[in-house]
Amino acid sequence: MSERVCACEYCKCTVPETAVELNGKVYCCEACASAHPDRAPCQNSACNCHKHGWGGIKT
Repeated sequence: MSERVCACEYCKCTVPETAVELNGKVYCCEACASAHPDRAPCQNSACNCHKHGWGGIKT
């Protein structure tokens, strides 16, 4: 199986087998899948995708 990357626009994290799937896209963590509510950080402490204020689903 090829390596999958998180669908969060600014995240470049590899998606684990236990990935969060939402609307046919996969995310590395719940924070990315839920558009970083209250700027919740990515599961990868080295990733700064939450600083953009946008994750998987804009509401």
